[in-house]
Amino acid sequence: MVDLSTTVVGIPLEHPVLLASGPLSHDGEAIARAHRAGAAAVVTKTISCRPARNPVPHLSITEQGVLNCELWSDVCAEQWIHHEIPLAKESGAIVIASIGPTVGDVQELARAVARAGADALEVVSYDPAELPRMSGEAADRAGLPVLAKVNALWPRLGAIASECREHGAQGITAVDSLGPALRIDVQRRRPLLGSPSCWLSGAALLPLALRAVAVVHQATGGPVVATGGVSSGRDALEMILAGGTSVGVCSLPLIKGLLSFASLRAQLDAELARAGFSVAEKAIGAALPALATTPGSQRMQLAWSRGLCTECGRCVAICPYAARSEPGRSDLSKCRLCGLCASVCRTGALLLEEESP
Repeated sequence: MVDLSTTVVGIPLEHPVLLASGPLSHDGEAIARAHRAGAAAVVTKTISCRPARNPVPHLSITEQGVLNCELWSDVCAEQWIHHEIPLAKESGAIVIASIGPTVGDVQELARAVARAGADALEVVSYDPAELPRMSGEAADRAGLPVLAKVNALWPRLGAIASECREHGAQGITAVDSLGPALRIDVQRRRPLLGSPSCWLSGAALLPLALRAVAVVHQATGGPVVATGGVSSGRDALEMILAGGTSVGVCSLPLIKGLLSFASLRAQLDAELARAGFSVAEKAIGAALPALATTPGSQRMQLAWSRGLCTECGRCVAICPYAARSEPGRSDLSKCRLCGLCASVCRTGALLLEEESP
């Protein structure tokens, strides 16, 4: 078994997988359920001075992931402070209180949320220019570790993360859901959700989230709560290799239920062991040195294993250059070593690998 323990902004965690802010952390009992299901820590739905009135409907599972047009918490701040956070803490959960989305919200709520028993704060803003100040306001008022939550599409992402750290944030959560987005209900000829603008989370975000995690870790040195698109233990390991100190999930348990925490933890354990890590923390950022490699500097070759090949023909069908006439044979004058055929090979019979020196 791998030692999965980690520490995030000074808080020891039994393992790296936590529940990110969202519908499954909408109140104290929901947080307690996630804790009992195996979440190492739970980030609350974002608490604001003004409870949200969400459109109806505001959630939908699609082929790409989860769409939402939610705002922040529809539970008032007073109820969070006097009932929901204390209830969550009574269950034994590690509670990270999400507050925002304005400077005023942070100024009004940071101290009270800390006194309610939160273990740390996460500040959320839709305006990247405000986030560093919000980080400082939270740190000054709460006396707790502060995470600043960033968006993968923000320009100057590394600089913003660094500014948040300079203002008092001890760590960064990367990333938030992305949008605006839209899906259409074909039968009703109107938006699928109760708003013409919504946000996307789930598996489609993973490549963008991974890049953001790497950029933030390189800019700040960590810690980073890597959030966005994780659906498996392999995804979680990628997040850790890119610089994630812990891994936040929201869409996965929405789609598959809270039992996914136990499954994800077991998968991550297996993936770390397979990759040669006996301690999870030693994997943090292990892939970052390779990001400095000059594109195209490696000499690659396609290797084919007859024993693994099922002759399904996918590699032949999808080759954009018509270079592969059968699974084990390609026209090297046409092949660009693009890697598409290897990426669709389910058995690993085709591999794009570095040439031997």
